[in-house]
Amino acid sequence: MKLTLNLASRTYLNRRALRFSYLGVAAILAMLLVVNLYGYLHAHTRIGLLNDRLTELEQQQRTEKGPLPRKMTSGEQEQLVADVEFANEILKKDGFRWTLLLDHLEGVVPERVGIRGIRPNYSEGSFTLSGYARSVDDLRKFLDNLIGSPDFNDVYLLQQARQESKDGGSLIGFSIVVKGAF
Repeated sequence: MKLTLNLASRTYLNRRALRFSYLGVAAILAMLLVVNLYGYLHAHTRIGLLNDRLTELEQQQRTEKGPLPRKMTSGEQEQLVADVEFANEILKKDGFRWTLLLDHLEGVVPERVGIRGIRPNYSEGSFTLSGYARSVDDLRKFLDNLIGSPDFNDVYLLQQARQESKDGGSLIGFSIVVKGAF
């Protein structure tokens, strides 16, 4: 027996619904095209207005600028360079952070060592410490701490001398140069 019976009364594809959906998509695309064209035209006119305003401002700036400045003489240039170097030196000195240096020193100074003065030398990036120690061992420990610290590169003992303290004991006064500290 051969079965070739088709019980469908209409075609499988609903062409009418398909045409309505195509029409709906075309209408949405047409509306988007209109909105984009409106946005483009609005932006184009806005850009034109901004370019006109920019040319007006440039012309106004040219008229208000006045004549060109005169050329500097070599003496004036040298004076200007000297002033700039002086200002840069002040900025370099101002950029030095004393609190950081004092914090590093606080970590390496032993208990029986006192510091009387710190004199920076900005051009060499070094400073000179002057102070006192209760004994030679305290001074040696201080020097070892300075040399072992990663914050200070080169440490040099300039002088040491035995001094009398106010309470009648003896102290060892010293002067140290620390190079490459900043």
